Amino acid sequence: MQASAAADTFRQISETQQGDRARRAAAGALVLACVERARAGGGDEFSFRRAQREVEGLEKSPERSILLRLLLLVENGDVPAARTAKVLVSYACELERTHRFPEADAAITLALVLDGASSATALHAARLARKLGQRGRALALYCAARDLDGGSGAIARLAEVGGAVVSDDAVAALGRAIRRALAAGDAEAAAVGLEERAAARRAAGDRAGAARDLLLASARFTDGVDRARVAHALAGVTLAGGDADAAREALQLALVCGEAPQREHARARLHTLSRDLGDQVGMRRWRSFKRAPLVSLSAYRPAPPPRSLAPRLQRWREMVATAS
Repeated sequence: MQASAAADTFRQISETQQGDRARRAAAGALVLACVERARAGGGDEFSFRRAQREVEGLEKSPERSILLRLLLLVENGDVPAARTAKVLVSYACELERTHRFPEADAAITLALVLDGASSATALHAARLARKLGQRGRALALYCAARDLDGGSGAIARLAEVGGAVVSDDAVAALGRAIRRALAAGDAEAAAVGLEERAAARRAAGDRAGAARDLLLASARFTDGVDRARVAHALAGVTLAGGDADAAREALQLALVCGEAPQREHARARLHTLSRDLGDQVGMRRWRSFKRAPLVSLSAYRPAPPPRSLAPRLQRWREMVATAS
């Protein structure tokens, strides 16, 4: 894929979508067209200024900042493949975060063409292919990422986790990947594997196994955002199993270590759960006048399990709070 092909993908999306997504895709198409001209040794002032004007007209966001970084490379007349690919990976990650997968796929594919020797870029491309349901392409890219990293590095271990997710027996393959990550002392890869195995187990109806994996993942992740994401997932699993006390502890863990949107969503979920349980004190405690970034829909059903995970979660939450 050349920059022109990526720009065409963005342009087509801008013409078939409406509103903010169309405007952002149109701005992305103009920037990628500028990148193509600059790499070909051409470019013109009119096209550059037009792209700059469109990008500056977008609302402030990480995406806008990334597009301006690409334009800065063009303006300086220096568009090295590896450096451009690195910015494109950031662009693809932001597009993925906002669920614009076709645009993200076009951006990451172009980055892979510009810097095919990057294991990190191959790993990002593999994850996007998996989310797009392209199983064969995802497997090939995960293998490429592993090989580019020498087969034994941190990216290779993450690639093994990703490949396990799209394998025929995800739970068993993820178990092997987790054990190898732990043997290598790679807590991050092990935590990612545990989170993915929890999703596979939950999809198969094994809620208890999923809860255990999420609890272990929350202990192995070191970043607060990752811990809060796992805590929200754990709350969902325990609520589905009728364990309201464990769900409360999980959501309070998200309050301890999450970023602002995660904390606000945790408050909203705690308020909803308190309402469903008839807990007036909890409703007053967790009431918020801020608009939550996500809608909280309680999935609680009054069928408590014989043994709650709440005590274990409480101990872990208190340990995290003390460490923080």
